[in-house]
Amino acid sequence: MLKVESLSYRHAHSDRLALKDVSFSLDEGQSMLLAGRSGSGKSTLLSVLAGLVPHFLKGALAGRAELDGREAGAGGVAEWGRGARLMLQNSEAQFLAGTVGEEILLTLRCRGVIGPEAGEIARERLAALGLSALKDQSVFKLSEGQKQKAVLAALTALRPKLLLLDEPSANLDPVFLEELKKALWRLREDGLALIVADHRPYWLKGLCRKLLVLDDGAVAYEGQIEDLADQERRSRLGLRSPDVPEKPSLPPPSGFRRRAPEEEAGFNGTDGSDQAADSGGEIRIENLYFNYPGGPELFGGLSLTLAYGEVTALTGPSGRGKTTLARLLCGLEKPARGRITYDGQPAGLELAQVVLQNADHQLYMPTVLSEVILAVGAGGRTPEVEAGARELLASFGLLGLASRHPQSLSGGEKQRLVVALGLARPTKLLALDEPTSGLDGQNLALMAAQITKAAQAGPAVLLVTHDLELVGLCAARHLELFGPMT
Repeated sequence: MLKVESLSYRHAHSDRLALKDVSFSLDEGQSMLLAGRSGSGKSTLLSVLAGLVPHFLKGALAGRAELDGREAGAGGVAEWGRGARLMLQNSEAQFLAGTVGEEILLTLRCRGVIGPEAGEIARERLAALGLSALKDQSVFKLSEGQKQKAVLAALTALRPKLLLLDEPSANLDPVFLEELKKALWRLREDGLALIVADHRPYWLKGLCRKLLVLDDGAVAYEGQIEDLADQERRSRLGLRSPDVPEKPSLPPPSGFRRRAPEEEAGFNGTDGSDQAADSGGEIRIENLYFNYPGGPELFGGLSLTLAYGEVTALTGPSGRGKTTLARLLCGLEKPARGRITYDGQPAGLELAQVVLQNADHQLYMPTVLSEVILAVGAGGRTPEVEAGARELLASFGLLGLASRHPQSLSGGEKQRLVVALGLARPTKLLALDEPTSGLDGQNLALMAAQITKAAQAGPAVLLVTHDLELVGLCAARHLELFGPMT
């Protein structure tokens, strides 16, 4: 069905090949994990297979990619797109309509399908992906997992032959990951072939059998996903473990107050014990309550202390308030009741640094180096500031990308860059929201080391994450939030 032969590609205005002589094949109903270090060419390959090259993304393309005998890009993006559809890492970027149902209908309308036939297809897709109750919901009020399923419903409305997914697990908790896996199983049973580019292989076991690993644009390994059980091979390729990570056994933050028994479903310290004693830390949350307009009440009187020099991991299902708690700590939201203080002062952005989940929202400058210089020097560019910026880039493995535009980086490279920006200035609290969402095994270890180093320099670090591998590598304390959905 899909045949890729000696495929090479060079981006416009670049002097290096992004893909080098890539060859593989995929039959109808088969699925494949596309793996590799950040920046190895995975997203570029998916873009070629989606027909975005050469009609949308310019550059030099050599070799062939054929789907059912039709060459990639032949007849334009729209024609190739009938057979191959791509779900981006940032699923929100693919929405064109206001609600879930309208998104599917708009996709069909663009293909000339209207009237009763379109309505029937939309209802079937909503039901197949468990979205019927969300038909009239705004796409921007969905959780990350719901956004992905809404995009899948639209992409598969006209039954393509090939579905391409770019880092679908990046921002999903284990519950939504399992739901996504079930949805992909159903699509496979309908004969759809899948290529999933992802850094977390454990959730794809059983769904994907084939494995293709890229390194610097070339095929570094081709085999089966079970081959990643070999630790030496996995380390050499810079990949993560295929086994489900265990929940680390760590104490909750000092001063953590468990809610009353009838309210206990809101928070849980992972060692299961109450901790009323004060460790001497200076960032205090006292009797905290919060709710968005029309939303449920969150936190239920939470009290705890975040210690300087310590990493605290905050985990739990999507939509339970983890990012909201980070925003409250940084002064971006105000408590409904209770208070948050730093050495007795009210929380504020001048006391904290926050790294957002979506890296694109924090990148503004024309080059990677200028982003870091702005953060390090607060706008002033001196030889000392530039030297410090280059040193920081080197510590995150980004120095070779200093002259690149930030938006030209891979998802994992952007993730490392925004965390580096968060570390550039002194702060009392560093809040990191999903800092490893697009990172391979090698860069996961690098990120954990940098987070540990940052905490040792003095600030409290709050790690909002679904990545239990990261928690095990660098967290000293762990608080699990599983209260009401926001």
